[in-house]
Amino acid sequence: MTPSFGSYLAGCLATIGIVAAVGLGGYWLRRWIVPEFSGALARLADATIAVALLLIALEVLGTLSILTFGWAVIVCIAVGLGAAWLGWLKAPAGRREVSAPKVQNLALLIAVGVASWAVAEWTFPTQLSLDYGMFGGDTTWYHMPFAARIAQEGSTVHLHYTDPLRLAAWFYPGSSELIHGSAIVFFKSDWLSPLINMVWLSIGLLAAWCVGRPYKVGPATMVAAALVCSAGVMIETQPGEGRNDIMGLAFLVAFAAFLINGHQRRAPATGAIQDAPERDAPLLDKGPLILAGVAAGLAVSVKLPLLVPVAAITIGMVVVSGAGRRLMTAAAIGIPAFVVGGYWYVRAAIHTGGNPIPLTGGGPLHLPRPDQMPLDPRPRFAVADYLTNPTIYRKWFFPQLDNALGSLWPLILIIAVAAAVYIAFRSRNQILRVLAVAALLTAAVYLFTPLTAAGQEGSPTGFFTNTRYLMPGLILALTLLPIARPLRAPDSRAWQTLLFLTGIYAITVLTTPRWYPGYIVGTVFLTLALVWAPGGLALLRSRGEVTRGFVALSAGAILLFAVVFGRAQEVQYYKHHYTRTTPFLGEGGPQEAYAFAHNLDDKRIGIAGSGEIFFGQYGFYGKNLDNYVQYIGAEGSKGQYRLATSCRQFRRLINAGDYDYLILSKFTQDAADSPYWYPIYAWVKTDPALELVVAEPKITPQPDFVFKVNGRLRPAGCAGLGNA
Repeated sequence: MTPSFGSYLAGCLATIGIVAAVGLGGYWLRRWIVPEFSGALARLADATIAVALLLIALEVLGTLSILTFGWAVIVCIAVGLGAAWLGWLKAPAGRREVSAPKVQNLALLIAVGVASWAVAEWTFPTQLSLDYGMFGGDTTWYHMPFAARIAQEGSTVHLHYTDPLRLAAWFYPGSSELIHGSAIVFFKSDWLSPLINMVWLSIGLLAAWCVGRPYKVGPATMVAAALVCSAGVMIETQPGEGRNDIMGLAFLVAFAAFLINGHQRRAPATGAIQDAPERDAPLLDKGPLILAGVAAGLAVSVKLPLLVPVAAITIGMVVVSGAGRRLMTAAAIGIPAFVVGGYWYVRAAIHTGGNPIPLTGGGPLHLPRPDQMPLDPRPRFAVADYLTNPTIYRKWFFPQLDNALGSLWPLILIIAVAAAVYIAFRSRNQILRVLAVAALLTAAVYLFTPLTAAGQEGSPTGFFTNTRYLMPGLILALTLLPIARPLRAPDSRAWQTLLFLTGIYAITVLTTPRWYPGYIVGTVFLTLALVWAPGGLALLRSRGEVTRGFVALSAGAILLFAVVFGRAQEVQYYKHHYTRTTPFLGEGGPQEAYAFAHNLDDKRIGIAGSGEIFFGQYGFYGKNLDNYVQYIGAEGSKGQYRLATSCRQFRRLINAGDYDYLILSKFTQDAADSPYWYPIYAWVKTDPALELVVAEPKITPQPDFVFKVNGRLRPAGCAGLGNA
């Protein structure tokens, strides 16, 4: 049955109450920690603290295995209100805000136009997912399965083994999945998930504006960030999906913004910025450093690759702080970063017996890690493996960079590197130099990261999608570009820089538009809610042209429309999502198995086989997301999960899983010459406890089968079936 209107209304009220509570907590804690922040910078700080409060509350609930509707509402609201009370008690009396330098109206209009286009372009694939379901490979492979399992168990304690691959994705940091899981708890549906990345996009663009704010070049830094957010690879992988790159990028840029804005002081007479941000020594107060630590913690709680820029920036800030201040700087950034972002790393260390990053090698410390089979989605080549191969450049890298970054990709990369190098060596501001070095280091690490050129040797088919790993370094470098002194002084040159970046953006986005006329109404509303209303109301309020009551009334009207419109969208999503599988599976993969599992309810489903089975496993969770889906494998110590290597072991694992249905491909690998090519279908097809209910013998790359389990399988029946 379609989720009831009562459950929808309860989910809306819970979401609104929690967002309001943690938002209030973020506001008052910011008034205590950085009372000098104002305008866009203050709103970015409010949002950053609010997200941190929400995640901490959800992590506590998940650790206690009580992440249920009632407990989540009570605890999250209590955490938000408790933080607000503490901030209210501690906030200094009087208003101490520092006003930002004025921005030309035309520059502001350009920034709003670019932000509107970026958000609008993201709304189209988002609405497509709201119609058909989320079909991105990583989304259906592990992001949303993790979220669904969190919602089913109400817990973050246990590992969810999604596959037997070497990647051990169950050790990835999971803040994004935790938020998706909590949304499922609130609505008993994942209909809200395709919209969540729109929130992170908005925060990311706001953070980029704040990077240039003290230099009066906020519009240019925001346009520079929009170049990354509107890149082909981002549009292809982020909007309407469970992928989490945009969330990590948003808080990485916020991390940089808080450090850059940390020099603000209130002049007694004018209230303007007293200390110029060009000063040589980064003598920041604790407040901005603490806030930067919160943003850093959020970033690393999302994606492992963000450890590189976050660690580089943190170490750099400690080094340049000067004698007598290094310990304070390290503590001010490091402690909040650990409190906010350390949860998943502590969890990994507990499961492995001491290794917070189990995907890394043992190294000199001989840290424990799971002994996974050497199985990969594609062969593990890095870009560095092809650096001296011009054929690969011509046939693969250059065409795919065109797809990933647009037709002006050579110019984009050149100006990004040039800006970072210039600031690293010539800037008088050591904070900017630290950020520039971190951007360059992140880009260098990208070249040597496994899977950045994944695919058969000479055919790096994974290069396009994994240019995402370049985005952290690229967005840092591009947002620093308008701050470089030769490009921002005098004002006329800053204006030329803005026009130059806007021209690049226009050419880039207009070459690959993704517009669907049927979605225009939704696009206009989402752009209104995320760009026009917040920006316009904030501007009018700062000029004293509207009252707080008018702002509240406008926000309430938008919220009411969203609730009404959302119910229709929830019903439509429930009826249509995953009823068409061709957007993800094309003509191959388990088409009929998808359709069969989609209509199952509250069943235990064991899956096994090649990538077509586990890469799309989220579709097996069913309309109500209450099917318990588990890849059939052998669990070991330190978070290890491996293939069953014999018929007897495979049948025993099926019995142990107490499954109602099995969904299998014919073999565990597509290549018959693989040492891990096991005939799992042959191992079970003759067992009398199984009833074949779906067979797709002609599907490529492998046939697939669905069995109903009517009893316990007989391991003794494996005689003569090979690998017995």
